[in-house]
Amino acid sequence: MTERALQPAAAGGQADPLRAELRAAQEALRAAEAELAAEQAAVNAFRMHARLMLDDLADAILLLRARKQALLTELALAAADDDPLGPPLDAATDAPPAADDLLLPTDTPRDRAAEKRLFRELARRFHPDLAGSAGELAYRTSVMATVNSAYAAGDIGALYDLAGELEPGELRELDLLDTREARQLREQLLRCRRRQRKVARQLDELRRETTARLWRKARELDEPNENWWAAVRRELEAARARLGEEVAVLEALRPQSETAPRP
Repeated sequence: MTERALQPAAAGGQADPLRAELRAAQEALRAAEAELAAEQAAVNAFRMHARLMLDDLADAILLLRARKQALLTELALAAADDDPLGPPLDAATDAPPAADDLLLPTDTPRDRAAEKRLFRELARRFHPDLAGSAGELAYRTSVMATVNSAYAAGDIGALYDLAGELEPGELRELDLLDTREARQLREQLLRCRRRQRKVARQLDELRRETTARLWRKARELDEPNENWWAAVRRELEAARARLGEEVAVLEALRPQSETAPRP
């Protein structure tokens, strides 16, 4: 997002308001980083305890999920052999795993449409053809090359980080500042705000992770007791049973090998 344009200031007076803005941004960044670090440490400690309490069920669910995915892939390949013009394999093999449990961390499914929208937005912002000077052309070309590489690799995190890069318009703003000190302060302020956006994204990703969601449920209690852990076990046992039934159905759908002699 483009930072607000600098307001005109008297010659030599641009540094003072920039120092105040930078101090406020640095304080906000320190608070955000402390919040992220504290929550990450708490979730990691909870994860270790949860694995001690639920390790057997977690392993069983992981094995069942792997078997289910292998069977889906096998059935999709068999269907493709029978009907080459049928639905693509992605329908079976790219499906995200079902959220059958609250504890096992799973990757957030890739949102390819969101990746494409972000790529197009970055291309509009940094396309070299929009450069107004040689320095801006070099900057746009460098950023756009990195955008292309990140998009090709499917690295959505890198794309979000690039969304925080200095806007080409901000380069022109820096040129309008009347002193080297003011330009340096403005650059520090922009870097600080980019770091704040990255920390906010990391915290959001942490809070969407399954173990973190379970930790927040446990935190609602003064101290998770044996009854609470027993309830979690019952939920995971039900998830294991559901997965077992799904695997059994898929096993029954597997093509049977031809053992009878051919005529």
